[in-house]
Amino acid sequence: MKNKLRACWRSLLLDVSLRGKLLCIFFLLLVLPLGAFTLYAFHRINTVIEEQTFSASQKAFEDTHTALEDLFGRLAQVSDILTMDPTLYALASGDANTTSYIQRLEDRNRISTTFFYLRSMSGVDRIRLYVNNDYLYTNSTDIVSLQSVRGSRWLEPFQNGSVACWFGPSDFSDQPESEQQWYSLMRLIYDPSSVQKPLAILRIDIAADRVDAAVSRSTITQNGAVLLLDDGQILTSSSPDRAEQLSGSLPAAFSDGWTEVNTSLGRFHVQSMILEDCGWTLAAALPRDDIFRTSRELRLEMLVVVLLLTAAAYFLAYRLSHSIARRLYRLNDTMHAVEHGDVSARVEPQGRDEIGQLMRSFSNMMTRIDTLMDEKLEQGQQIKALELKALQAQINPHFLYNSLDLINCTAIASNVPQISRMVNALARFYRLSLSRGREVIPLSDELKHAQLYVEIQNMRFENRVQVKWEIERGVEQCSIIKIVLQPIIENAVIHGIFEREDKTGCLRIAAHRQQDDLIITVEDNGVGMDEATRVANFSADASSANTKGGYGVRNINARLHLAYGPEYGLFCESEIGHGTCVTIRIPAQTCPSPDSEH
Repeated sequence: MKNKLRACWRSLLLDVSLRGKLLCIFFLLLVLPLGAFTLYAFHRINTVIEEQTFSASQKAFEDTHTALEDLFGRLAQVSDILTMDPTLYALASGDANTTSYIQRLEDRNRISTTFFYLRSMSGVDRIRLYVNNDYLYTNSTDIVSLQSVRGSRWLEPFQNGSVACWFGPSDFSDQPESEQQWYSLMRLIYDPSSVQKPLAILRIDIAADRVDAAVSRSTITQNGAVLLLDDGQILTSSSPDRAEQLSGSLPAAFSDGWTEVNTSLGRFHVQSMILEDCGWTLAAALPRDDIFRTSRELRLEMLVVVLLLTAAAYFLAYRLSHSIARRLYRLNDTMHAVEHGDVSARVEPQGRDEIGQLMRSFSNMMTRIDTLMDEKLEQGQQIKALELKALQAQINPHFLYNSLDLINCTAIASNVPQISRMVNALARFYRLSLSRGREVIPLSDELKHAQLYVEIQNMRFENRVQVKWEIERGVEQCSIIKIVLQPIIENAVIHGIFEREDKTGCLRIAAHRQQDDLIITVEDNGVGMDEATRVANFSADASSANTKGGYGVRNINARLHLAYGPEYGLFCESEIGHGTCVTIRIPAQTCPSPDSEH
């Protein structure tokens, strides 16, 4: 038996014709490696398609979540501002027996003006106050008698003891059609002299069309859906025809990331996030078929291509063995080079037959892979730039509201030039913030921006903050990403100096070169912070914990890391009762556009 096998092997090596040998060599050295490479390429492409689909879906879902957080956050901000307005309480608690006609008329006009300006500045669509009397308010759309909505279904939560409630369009189904197109935040207004006695209901609305548009813009996949839910009830969705079928099959709670579930429509990957202000749930459902549809189509195409190439190569190997062998060896060598990591390897196509076409197709495929790799790198850089802009866009707007509120109060209190000074300083402050759309500005502009902030704060708080500037000559022309210094100074003033008993203190702001780095120091003599707070805000792995000033600090640190690398950023030293010193370290680079707007 062993001798027979040896004889067959010897006959295969010595007796078979050259064409047969070349045909065997073709299958061993070309067809099999090509098949292996095809399987590997399909596996890699399938993995990349899946990763990119999830990545794009995650980005679209997070963008929708951010957009809805912004919309509903405006309602909460306006509500917080109005609940601090004494005119609102005076109007709601007015008594015809104790308040003159003129006073009630002035209160109504004043609160209507306040509503108008808040709608203009905050972007909410409607503000309404429901009061217990209708005197003087009959023709007003901003101030409405509570008696006119008695029996409405949305009043039930307040009758059951709720203080603040969020409502969707479906909660107003018993109202006229014009009242069913709103998402609302309503809050009870209590009598200051008797905190258990409700006076009125404050209502802030945003149009349902804006919320629907934010959800509908989510491009998850062709058959995917994004749903806004309130305790399982659908408020709106990007795919109404699929939402009802999906909502009944979705789990009650989702884990972090995408979770695979079985629904009446098939297998889906689902994810959810809670909207912080209203407590509603934003959910996304991604059909598994949508994720792998492209890869299945690609697998069939690749299989057909491989079969065609194999048939053509077999025919040519049989008919033109000498040409096939010569060119096949060259192609095989190039493929081995690519397999071992030399993606720049190319083969020069020879001839116009099938093998020449195979060689040309391989070369074009590698060129296309190089192009895709370059596009992937460029896409990564664009994503990095977008993340930097998104982080910068999260700067807290409360300073603007507080400053504008101060201007308004000053204008009412006295007609003095101080108003002009404040308006001028605030205009220059935000002009520097815009910086003509540039992300990188000279340090001189950043310092001026910080000086204007301190100037405005001293106008507000009667010069309680003394500042000492120690700027090394020549560093003003160094470049820095904008709005870095002002939030650090704001933390030092608000959480450091203003928490002292006398609410006064000093700041020392210094800037100097240290070899190839630019060092900027903000030091205060405020109350300081303990080690746990310092680590929570300034450590490299600081989370989004709710600590004083922590959100802005982490925002700045993330921007500095994105712009300059992980070795740069913020460093902090602090001691309880003695103050805090924050150091900003960035590369000392000359700004490409040194001229700035003053």
